This record gives sequence, C-alpha cells and structure tokens, in this order.
Amino acid sequence: MLLFFRLSPVKAMKSSKKLGKHVKGPRGKSRIDRISGLPDELLGHILSFLPTRCAVSTSILSTRWRYLFTLTDCLSFDDAPCFANSGGNKKIEIIRKRRFKKFVYNVLELHQISLIKKFSLVCRGTYSKSHLNAWVSNIVKKGVQEIHYSVDVPKDGLPDDLLVCETLVRLNMTENGLHAIKTPLSPRLPSLKILCLDHVSFADYDSMQRLFSSCELLEELTLKLCDLYVSGHAIISTGVLKVLTIDDCAFHEGLFEIDAPNLAYLTYKCNTGVKIVPSWKYSCSLVKAELHFNSRYEVLFHGSLEHDHAIFEDAAYKTTELRLLPDSIKFLLTREDDEVMPDFPNLTRLHLCYFPYDSWKYVTSLLDKSPQLKTVIFEQGLHRYCRPVSPPIESLTPFLCHAKVIVVRNFCGHEVSLVLLGHLLRNASVLKKLTVHKRRSDKVEKLLQIRRDLLMLPKASSDCCIELK
Repeated sequence: MLLFFRLSPVKAMKSSKKLGKHVKGPRGKSRIDRISGLPDELLGHILSFLPTRCAVSTSILSTRWRYLFTLTDCLSFDDAPCFANSGGNKKIEIIRKRRFKKFVYNVLELHQISLIKKFSLVCRGTYSKSHLNAWVSNIVKKGVQEIHYSVDVPKDGLPDDLLVCETLVRLNMTENGLHAIKTPLSPRLPSLKILCLDHVSFADYDSMQRLFSSCELLEELTLKLCDLYVSGHAIISTGVLKVLTIDDCAFHEGLFEIDAPNLAYLTYKCNTGVKIVPSWKYSCSLVKAELHFNSRYEVLFHGSLEHDHAIFEDAAYKTTELRLLPDSIKFLLTREDDEVMPDFPNLTRLHLCYFPYDSWKYVTSLLDKSPQLKTVIFEQGLHRYCRPVSPPIESLTPFLCHAKVIVVRNFCGHEVSLVLLGHLLRNASVLKKLTVHKRRSDKVEKLLQIRRDLLMLPKASSDCCIELK
C-alpha cells in the first residue's frame, strides 16, 4: 500500500539540506549516506527513471525521501496491478481501480515540477472521460513534451486536451477498445514532430483529416494496424515529413495519398488484402525503403497500369537502401507481361528475405539492374524451402552482379542453396567478400561439410574471400 503523509513538501525539503549523515554499516562501522546528501533536484531526476509507483514508494524510506517523488519530470501510470492475481473477481478489480484513481489524483496534486517531459498512461480497465480529462488537463497545463496514451476510448471520445497541446512534441496513442476516435473540431498540435498510432480507428473522414492537418511540423508518422477512414480522396500533405511507416492498415473505399517531398525513410507492409494501395509523391530525398506486399491476397490498384507503376517508382527506384519482404519483388516489374525489371541507379544496399526458387529470376534481374550496388544481405537464407531436390540449373540465366559484399544468413547447405550460391559467385566479378552464416541447429559434422562445399564452388572474382560463421 502506498502512503501519503500530511507533512507539507516545503517542510520536508527544508529538513533535507544536509550533505549527508552517518549511518551504521553491517559491522557497526559508521558510514556516510551520500545518496541522501545529493541535491533534491538531482534525486528527483534519478527517480524520474523509475515507474511512478516505485518512485512514490521511496517516500517511506525516511523523512528525507518523503516528498522527493514530487520533483520527478516523468510520470507513468499503469493499472496492470489492478487485474493481477484477481482471478477475474470483479469486486476486487473495482476496489483496486478506485485505489488506482485515487493514487493518480494524489500524485498529480502533490507534484511540484512545473514542466513535465514525459507522461505515460496505460490502462487496461475502463475509466470515465471526466477522470481522463482531469489527468490529461493537469499534464497539459505543465507543458508536457511527450505523451504515451494507451487507454480504452470512452463512448464520449478522447480527453478534450489530448489533441490541444501547444508544447507536445511526441504522441504515442494506442486504442485498447472498440470505439473509434473523433477528434475535436479544432485540434492544435503546432509542436508535434512524432506521431505513432497503433490500433486506432477514426470515426469519420473529417476526424482523420483534422488530426493530420493540425500537425504542421510532423517529421515522423507511424500507422500500425489502424483503420483509416478514407472516403473519396484523402490527402496528407506535409513538407517536413521524413519517416513514414504504414503497417497493415485498413483502407475504406477511396484513394489515400501522402504528399511528402522530403521523405527519407519509408516502410510499407501489407499483410492483408486492401482495396486501394496508397499512392505517394516523392522527391529524390528517399534514402531507405522497406516494402512488403503479400500476393496471397487480392490487391487492386487505382487507375491505369502506368499510374500503378508510378506508385512504387520513387519509393523503390530512388532509394539508396531497399528491403524487400516475401512476394514484394514482383511488384517492381514495369510490365507484368514482359516481366522487365527497371533500373535502380541509386541503390547501394539491398536486403532480401525468403524467396521461392521460381522467383530467383527476379532476384538476379534486380542485381543486374543495380550498377551502384555494394552490399547484398540475404536475411533468411537463399530460398524459402531448404530440401535436397534437383533444381533446374538451366533456368538460371547469366547476369552481372555489381556487389562487393554478399552476406547469407541461415544457410542450410542443401543442394538448392549450393546451386544458387554458386550461381551468385559465377556472376559476381567484383565480389570482395562472401560471409555465410550457418544455422544454429547445425552440428560440427554439418559445418565441416558446408565448409568443403563452399571451397569447391567456382568464383568469377579472384579476390573474393569466403568466410563461414
């Protein structure tokens, strides 16, 4: 149980001006308590790294520590203990929730710091909007800079001041419930630079548009498992956005467009079927892109084939670093009928994940079309299935690999993998180093066999060094 003393914070601070006091050690020797002798502000800063519940618990140590927790500039509240070891007993949970609400109110009332750097509120239970309003309003008045808000959205909406904060720089919001959010009519987030939305659903198109349009200085946007209400043509236009992550979001009927001319880092993952693939307008500032499209689901494009191709053109072709997840490589083809791979003039670093054997013609074509390529990393092996079969070697056509470093992880050592690795070495004329990482489950005998097989592979580059790890 957390205790709150009636002694005023001012009196407690006046009684703590000593540089340290003598305490008895385990053998009766006198020692100096130098931690308690530190300045109040420094001790408060140290307590800021602890969860607020732990910081408050230090108040029972001594009179010196009674109100030091009120000097922390980071506050974090989590009602997880309300549901721990309750056995699903609703009465126990209700009592604990009442204690949790009283605890939050008491901490906010006693808190002395006028500037809050970070505020975190994680609630698994449901709370009325009046309580959430009081907590968030108290923090906003103290110029909070970062908020992590993971609370079941009440039926009457978000706290009034959550999206009206002129000092807020970062906002992480996770929706735990089933209610879609509805933003206020005039949200004001003029200082917001980082916005992360997880499992957030918008009640209507205007709510989504109002939120994004209020973030004029937004530099990093993350949308994960969100339900983006798009009806008609939705546009997010920002000239300062540098990092964009869209992970398995759902789109309603319409066109979702992001106009970000200064975008540098893009991550787009589509694990489920979507009716509309978003379109982007980019400049040559893109540095790194990660694309994942799952061909098991029907993906419908907006407009003509030329327009569809333009969707990925800047994202994939102007980047210097590209990471392709399974089945994504087929979306890079300029014309699906001819299966022509476009040029990648700026690509220097390429990450590839599990590809089936019949997709290797696209992999080699991608390597051939990247004249500036320096490093290729096969993150999960050379192909999807590691089983000793006889691959059709004649289907592997010659190509030109410009890479100087190739890294193969999770190498199984089967015949298919050796054939593909040999195909790489025969066409990599400027290769300097090949690093092969074995699987953790491989035994010493398997490792020795892989080493012998690697030494037998022909190499087009006489300077190539093969390293087995």
